[in-house]
This record gives sequence, C-alpha cells and structure tokens, in this order.
Amino acid sequence: MKKFLFIFAAVLFISTLSCNADEWDDFSGVEHAWDGQKSVTNQEFEQAIDTLEGKKREKEAKKRKKMIKKISGGGESLHPNLSTDSEIKALTPLKENKDGMLLNIPVHLVINQQPLEKGFYKVIGERDKNNNIYLSFYQSQFFKGKVKAIETQDDYGQETMDFVELLPFDDKYVKIIFGSLDFNAYAFVRFF
Repeated sequence: MKKFLFIFAAVLFISTLSCNADEWDDFSGVEHAWDGQKSVTNQEFEQAIDTLEGKKREKEAKKRKKMIKKISGGGESLHPNLSTDSEIKALTPLKENKDGMLLNIPVHLVINQQPLEKGFYKVIGERDKNNNIYLSFYQSQFFKGKVKAIETQDDYGQETMDFVELLPFDDKYVKIIFGSLDFNAYAFVRFF
C-alpha cells in the first residue's frame, strides 16, 4: 500500500511539473512586452488629468446647483440679490472681543489730571454695576488710565463692529469713539 501511495504521489508531482512547464512558455516574451508602446509627454499627461478633474468639477457644480435649488426653490426671484446664481456666503459667528483694540494716540492726553503720553494703547470698553461705561487704556500689561464714556447708538460709519478711533474735536479736546458687540460709546478727552 505504501508503494502504491508513493508511486501515485510521484506521478502526480511529475504531471504537475509538466503542466506548469507549458505555462512558463507564456512568460518568455515578458522583456519585450513594452516594445510597441508609445511614450507620453508631460503635456499629454496634464491634459488627461485636466479632463478627469474637469468631470469632477462638473459633478460638484451640478451638486451645488441642486443644493441651491433645494434652498431657494429653483424659481427666479424678483430681487437680483436672491438669484440662484449668487454666491452663498458663510457667516462668521459673532464673538465678544475681550482683548481690547489697539489705538494710536499722536498727542499727549490728560486723563484724571494725569498725562498720558503719545503711543499705542490697548483700549478696553467696560460696563460697571451702575451701568456706567469706562474706556481703560493699557500699554503692554500696565494700566495707564480710565475715562468715563457716554453710550450712543451711532456706529460712526465704521465697517466693522469692533472699533476704536481718536478724532479731532477742537483746540483742546479729542473725541475717542469706541464700538463693540455690547455697546458704542464716545468720550471727550483733553490734550496738550
């Protein structure tokens, strides 16, 4: 029985070798496989990539139009700003500016009978318990002075919500305008 199994295994092994030998003949021309192919230039490659990316952009444009149609209903609007072709702008969330704003003071100011030298100051607007508004002046981390301000609804034509500016008023006073998310205010300060 052992002889029979040994002979059977040998015949099976030899037959598989002969079958695999036929398959090895198919790989004899592997080194010549790329002989007939044309080389591609950088320009042709870039054109092919642009074509593929163009199809991707078209899909994204269709997806965007579909989204706009869902939002606006797809019809034409009477108002030109509400057209379906107009860009949808992302709104940035409003946040309170706790760090203050930088103000260049080109003259010497008098705050609480103390001189405030020329220079750059960080101005922070604060409301106290009694609902009074104060503008505090800092240079670096050092407190330099505080002025009581008057609240107003005027935004002074500023384009941003947070602003501080020094405006000339007359021969003895300047007007400091301040705006934040919480309030707009102004203060008259004497200068020399």
